[in-house]
Amino acid sequence: MLKVNNAHTGALKRSKVPYFRLYDLRHTWATRAAMSAIDLVTLAALLGHSRIQMVLRYAHPTEQHQTEAMKRLEQFNAQRQIAEFEEKSLQISLQ
Repeated sequence: MLKVNNAHTGALKRSKVPYFRLYDLRHTWATRAAMSAIDLVTLAALLGHSRIQMVLRYAHPTEQHQTEAMKRLEQFNAQRQIAEFEEKSLQISLQ
């Protein structure tokens, strides 16, 4: 593992990119995977975790992503309510 870490440290110094740990990329990947709608069970398997709680330590959805998720839920619920209303209206008109 030292060779990878040494190569990483050298590359950061040469590129003048601010220091970060290679392990940090795992958090970035997990967050982006969760935000792209990969379900937590699949994400846990991809990360090699046996428990969903471990996934939650890696995936950090942004506030914007959470807001968009709530908007999708509201839209889903509205469409479902409209469908239920139309079904009831149809049943009443058939009586």
